[in-house]
Amino acid sequence: MGLTACSSPSQIPLPEEIASDAMELQVADIKDLPESETHVMAGDVLQIVRDIAPKVEPEENTRFQVRPDGGFSYLDAGTVVAVGRTPEQIADDISSRLAKIYRYPKVTVNIMSAPGNRVQVGGAVQNPVSIDITTPTSLDQAIVGAGGLLSTADASHVALLRLDATNRYKAYFTDFGQLLEIQAQRRPVMLKRGDIVFVPKSALGNAIEVVDLYMNQLLPFTKSIGLGASYSWTPANNNTTNAVNNSNGN
Repeated sequence: MGLTACSSPSQIPLPEEIASDAMELQVADIKDLPESETHVMAGDVLQIVRDIAPKVEPEENTRFQVRPDGGFSYLDAGTVVAVGRTPEQIADDISSRLAKIYRYPKVTVNIMSAPGNRVQVGGAVQNPVSIDITTPTSLDQAIVGAGGLLSTADASHVALLRLDATNRYKAYFTDFGQLLEIQAQRRPVMLKRGDIVFVPKSALGNAIEVVDLYMNQLLPFTKSIGLGASYSWTPANNNTTNAVNNSNGN
């Protein structure tokens, strides 16, 4: 299955001052989950090669590590923003800058090393863990890798937190039981690095109270893995709008 579990980081709280710089988290349904794309993260090592180079470059000159601020420097292109972008987007950006200097400016970008290639699984599971994903891994495989659900888990509202193209987290809820039903014939929910899987405890009450409880269960977990959060909800026409502000605490 390609899963490697690390010890749970649940004892590492987030300093309160970090929580002020926030990213928004919105609630959506799993059916709205976009197709997974590979986005560059801080700490990644990129290999950037010009498609038509005047000479063979030493390998070390083609490797660039993404800084904590999300960028890196490239000769004749200056500082390039990398975090939150795909390798193809970065390649297009660099190529357009080099076009002002070189006749053949096109470059190819690949991720050589991805230290953040893992997902977090927590909440009402047997063993909350940080899982390295070295091969394609689905949501149900990750939960099994965490030892499965506790008897107190609410399997019908499992949350998947994922960064979108604007570097904001969205929480997608799904029924874990339906994912395991063969007759449901659903496509597997494939995880990508940086994802957070959270299983809430069972709860009683109306829809607004239940969502409120889920989010309040989820927030301490997000803080424990390095995300600061604040929560608010506004009922309107019997619907619930939720917004959670998060900041990366790495």
